[in-house]
Amino acid sequence: MRDVAQRLRRLLFIVPYVAKHPEGVAVDQLAKLIGAERDELLADLDLLSQVGPPDGDPGEYLLVSVEEGRVFVDLAHRLTRPLRLTPAEGCSLLLGIRTLRESGIAPFDAAMQSAEKKLLSALGRDANEAQSLATSTVVAEPDAAVATHLRTLVTSARQRQRVEIDYVSASRHQSEHRPIDPYGIVHHAGEWYVVGYCHNRGDVRTFRIDRIASLKLAGERFDRPADFDLEAYRRERLYVPSADAVTINVHLDSLAVTRVGAAWPVGEVTMNDDGSAEILIDSEGLEWVTGWVLQFGRHAWIVGPDEARAAMRDRIARVRSLAS
Repeated sequence: MRDVAQRLRRLLFIVPYVAKHPEGVAVDQLAKLIGAERDELLADLDLLSQVGPPDGDPGEYLLVSVEEGRVFVDLAHRLTRPLRLTPAEGCSLLLGIRTLRESGIAPFDAAMQSAEKKLLSALGRDANEAQSLATSTVVAEPDAAVATHLRTLVTSARQRQRVEIDYVSASRHQSEHRPIDPYGIVHHAGEWYVVGYCHNRGDVRTFRIDRIASLKLAGERFDRPADFDLEAYRRERLYVPSADAVTINVHLDSLAVTRVGAAWPVGEVTMNDDGSAEILIDSEGLEWVTGWVLQFGRHAWIVGPDEARAAMRDRIARVRSLAS
């Protein structure tokens, strides 16, 4: 009975102690800490790997592993937060944080820096691999004017400040002065949009931010309608491609698919047996699609149409000329 009680105390200590160390704990260090022989510890770990809810499947059991002489414990979904991020998932988050920090778009620099530190800490032993993936990924830089307009519009929408813009629509070649009440900012199919009430048209309209020639604060405040739902507006108004959209077929190998993770752009995705995938993307213009494909290097390419393949070749040539 005494041996059983001692073993139970060891088991109750091991789980929370090792779970608090995402980088793992050395086997010999842990054995010394609990006052057990190495073989006893390994037997305890084997027993822990069979712990789970009575009505659960093996996926809900404790995940106990010994890798390269270190012990790792991940608690099941019912007992704690989700399992550790994979290096590819960590890479995706790092790229997003760093891109926002460097773009000047998000006025939350200190928060972004803190978030990056917390992310690397949460990744534990996978932090170096995630950073390596992020470093080797090419990210297209945002246009400086778009970044400036974005920063102003994000702030204006949050503070309910009316703005005045000179806007060039797709059907005209000259700008039109428009006072608007910015309700919010959305990103869709590679482009940034401001959604707001246009005083010239007397209705809610959507404006592509890269078509704003100039922008200034009007010095007036506005009240956004209480029933306005920005996400619902985005789904209903921006999902359907315009008549000018081009359908582009992109092939991604298995590594590129891993890097994408769950962050696929809007499009029809077909997964292949070898882990690769193809996606059909409807997009106005080719600048965003070529930039998106470029970030995957030789692991992704445009299958068609020919005009998109030509645009991809031109984009690569531009990048090479800048690097030389």
